[in-house]
Amino acid sequence: MSAQRDFTVNDALSDVTVVVEGTKLYVHRQYLAEWSGVWRKLFVAECPDDVTSSIEIIIEDKKLDEVLELLHCIYSSQKPTSDSNVDILLDFAEEYDMPSMRNRCEDYLCAQDASIEHLIVAEKFDLKHLYKQCVDFAKTRTLEDLEKDPLCKCVSEKTLTRIYKEKVNMMRDYANDLKQSETKLTRANEQLLDEKEGMAAMLGSIGKIWEMPNKRCYKHMTDDRFDFTCRDCNEKIQREVRRMCSDAQHVRRFFTLNNK
Repeated sequence: MSAQRDFTVNDALSDVTVVVEGTKLYVHRQYLAEWSGVWRKLFVAECPDDVTSSIEIIIEDKKLDEVLELLHCIYSSQKPTSDSNVDILLDFAEEYDMPSMRNRCEDYLCAQDASIEHLIVAEKFDLKHLYKQCVDFAKTRTLEDLEKDPLCKCVSEKTLTRIYKEKVNMMRDYANDLKQSETKLTRANEQLLDEKEGMAAMLGSIGKIWEMPNKRCYKHMTDDRFDFTCRDCNEKIQREVRRMCSDAQHVRRFFTLNNK
């Protein structure tokens, strides 16, 4: 940042003298009129025909440090908005009709973490974007936190009502999301149970194929028991078991396999 201007030093181009707490500040109507509708109207009323004449403005309800802070922020040096000056600048913006300064302050506050303190500022100066951002923050806090926060006593009843209303809507939406998730989980669980029962039945049927005559070779179909010494019977059973296991690959979803 360039060195800050010393407004107590006159220069050849100064055409406005602002007197605050007995101190003369030499400024330029171009800057003041560009930022403030109040000053613009004053300049037009004081010297509508001669824009080169010098004007003296006496400010009695402001401190010298506050006026200097404003001037440093609107001149070309553009001192940045900060926590230390944002309240001062907003007061000037409100009193002297300075929409650009007002927007600049709101942009700064919106870039910070939302808080109840900022909500009070948003209410006071009708900063709509900041107001919404802070209401969205407040509705996420518990009722106990809101009741314990001493700053909430400075929030209007209208805003508190809006916070509680949006909090109820938020909880309603959350409840609906939970209900939808529960429904999806219930359907998925029912499907898994059906598949698990089907897999269990298939595994059970594998254990019974040695008792089924049509799964043996033609030489032992009429035997009472399975002949484990018969190569043909064993090969036929093996082919059948492979087929059934291939059909039941997703059995892994329900039964832990020992892969060691």
